[in-house]
Amino acid sequence: MIPVVLSGGSGARLWPVSRESYPKQFCEFFDRSFLRLAVDRAIKLGSPRIVTLESMNALTIKAVADLKLPPSAFVLEPIGKNTAAAIGLIVHILQTEGLGAEVVAVFPADHLITDEDQFLKAVRLAEKMAQKGGVVTIGIEPRYAATGYGYLQIEKSQPSGDVDGDLAAYPVGRFFEKPSAELAEKYLKSGQHFWNAGVFVFRVDVMAQLIAEHMPELSSKLKTIKSDRSNLKYVYANLIAQSIDYGVMEKIKSALYCIPCNCGWSDVGSWDELARVSDEEMTVDSKAIVRAFESTDNFVFSTQGKVVGLCGVNNLIVIDTPDALLVTARGQSQKVKDLVAEMREVGQPQVSEHIFEVRPWGGFEILADQADHKVKRLTIDPGAQMSYQMHKLRDEHWVVISGDGELVTEKQTEKLKPGQQVFAPRSQKHRIRNVGTRPLIILEVQTGEYFGEDDIERFADDYQRI
Repeated sequence: MIPVVLSGGSGARLWPVSRESYPKQFCEFFDRSFLRLAVDRAIKLGSPRIVTLESMNALTIKAVADLKLPPSAFVLEPIGKNTAAAIGLIVHILQTEGLGAEVVAVFPADHLITDEDQFLKAVRLAEKMAQKGGVVTIGIEPRYAATGYGYLQIEKSQPSGDVDGDLAAYPVGRFFEKPSAELAEKYLKSGQHFWNAGVFVFRVDVMAQLIAEHMPELSSKLKTIKSDRSNLKYVYANLIAQSIDYGVMEKIKSALYCIPCNCGWSDVGSWDELARVSDEEMTVDSKAIVRAFESTDNFVFSTQGKVVGLCGVNNLIVIDTPDALLVTARGQSQKVKDLVAEMREVGQPQVSEHIFEVRPWGGFEILADQADHKVKRLTIDPGAQMSYQMHKLRDEHWVVISGDGELVTEKQTEKLKPGQQVFAPRSQKHRIRNVGTRPLIILEVQTGEYFGEDDIERFADDYQRI
């Protein structure tokens, strides 16, 4: 089996922790990020592929760095075009690699599964069905009458194909979009409706044929992608953005199955849901130090070790980050996406950007950003180096806090030790590398006329960013 993890989206409902530049799947609400949890599950089934956006490549590589996955494991989309294009792309790539008869299991990168053994058991049963030409989905037994999920209706007269203990595959009758509250109540009581978890298992050649049949334009355009993917940006710019559910799954007339599964699944699509998960299943890794007086049923999450005092308030959700604070009533957090949309319209930068950025070589945190200077705390990973670069509009002053490094310029290579101060004037080519075994921490002070990240001219780079 080839497990494929789809990693896209922005997770606006979990703002201010999840943002466009650092979306939900990379957020570490538990001991690992959602993406890392998904890849750790997938790797138990086979060598994984991760389909993500070019803009998320550095974040993705960092999230799974210690797994030492080969370059072929990372499939980069130039822009997001929804799940039909993403699945179509990986199917096309696998076919060109001669893997058309292999079974693929597609998983979202940003879902939580607490009963992993039961989930993997369901996926392996789905693999048996897929080997025979079926397309299989995993249906989640609904816990409540949810209006925010799509549903699958199964024909539960008798199982089709293999049975594994309490798990069995049933023919899918219909797909349903997000229902009204009244319909959701009926679905909950029917015993035949299940949440659509967005997990699909199929043989590569079978899905290629289904896409060609139901989305012929998408299929024909994907076939024009060159083996070196040099024209991928052009092809992707002309693809329709559509979900695989709407484009293919809902149109399959036969051999479409669902395996109902109770595996502690959650899409963690709101702060209310994360609060529920924290109360019932897994402790959320908040750094907040909460002090409450005459206050009950509140959920507090902070990315920093800040004392949060609550006095005489109940049923609140409080989310704290260094540059943004969210306060909402429990039961109202689905509206956060609407709040984010309003802030985006007025150009609020905190909608899309954090004060930190992850880079392939490490990352930085912005400590001060003023008209005449900018201060950053740089972290360069062991063995990594920044690009060989220069700036036209700023000078850079560095103080080494800890670690061992080197400053490379056109004239010399200078050793960097804790406490050392070095300077790179504008127009001087330079790079900093970590030559030690621990992170290299540097305080960077920029002075000059402009401090944007686009004032970087690269001459050499380990990460092909020239």
